[in-house]
Amino acid sequence: MNLIDEETKRGAGLTKFISHLIVISMLFLLPEFIMSYTVPHRSDGIPWFFYLKSAVFIFVFYINYYFIIGHTLGRRSGLWRFIAYNLLVLAAAIVISQFIWDCFAHAPSPEQLAKRVANPSKYRLRLLTYILRDAVMIVLTVALAVALWFTDRWLALERRRKDLVAERRESELKNLKSQLNPHFLFNTLNSIYALIEVSPDEARDAVHRLSQLLRYVLYEDRDKVALSREVEFVRNYISLMELRLGSDRVETDIDIAGHEDIMIAPLLFIVPVENAFKHGNTADRNDKISITVKIADGSVECRTVNRFRADTVVDKGGGIGIANLRRRLHLIYGDRASLSTVVCGDTYTAALTINYA
Repeated sequence: MNLIDEETKRGAGLTKFISHLIVISMLFLLPEFIMSYTVPHRSDGIPWFFYLKSAVFIFVFYINYYFIIGHTLGRRSGLWRFIAYNLLVLAAAIVISQFIWDCFAHAPSPEQLAKRVANPSKYRLRLLTYILRDAVMIVLTVALAVALWFTDRWLALERRRKDLVAERRESELKNLKSQLNPHFLFNTLNSIYALIEVSPDEARDAVHRLSQLLRYVLYEDRDKVALSREVEFVRNYISLMELRLGSDRVETDIDIAGHEDIMIAPLLFIVPVENAFKHGNTADRNDKISITVKIADGSVECRTVNRFRADTVVDKGGGIGIANLRRRLHLIYGDRASLSTVVCGDTYTAALTINYA
């Protein structure tokens, strides 16, 4: 993994270098290239060494981008060091530019040298104009380097922030899932324990069903699963509970015909279903637990309804299981999922809705 990360960093660095080089070349080389074919007295083109002056600006850009800015700005006395280093770079760049201009691109003829000697003030004024022009271009080049350096640094920090958010989100989801599994296993084992003395055969069948449930819980580690698999998991859990309570105590209405392949996050429906059995008034055989899974208007809804004893203290928020489920829904779906819980008299209703459209 470290080798892959290093290769990725090198590739990103090379891409950044090439992209900068293209931009800088367009700024400094392309104008000279166009001018060589548009200005009448340059219709024969500019010799290759004339572009050496543009190379000086490119050098100023990269020495700032890769060395000066990172070692000065943002540090103690960094601004003054940044200015001092760039004054040295400015002086060197101007000297090199004038050397290239005088010795290669625009070498003076004997007549021009004679005119310089005859009228030195005019020559000095012209030279000063060229120096000021080059100095302004170099300052703008430094400013461009600073702007791109801070832009790239901000983008890198933003990518890092997003990576940290994604890592934190994945870690939190795993933690929430790990909190769910022991709670679910504890309740299910209690149900099997109640069956052992009453009906060993049914207890054996319950262990088999539990193994299927645990296989789904432990090995279904994907972000999304088909709706049919989640519903099958819920059906198995309900069947396991019916072994203890009796099939007449549970009313199920599960209809996902034509939508079996919808992809949703795993282990969402089990929380309200499990709570319905855990907190339902199972001591009264007249009280039933209702579980409904329906598809409507681009959403899938899992609704559970159960009654509870009058002397039971009911947390309208739904307890830790419901709180964890709400957190998971927020992390995975944001505003595209909701979980509502309503207590009306001695009836508790939980409705989980996921917008899959």
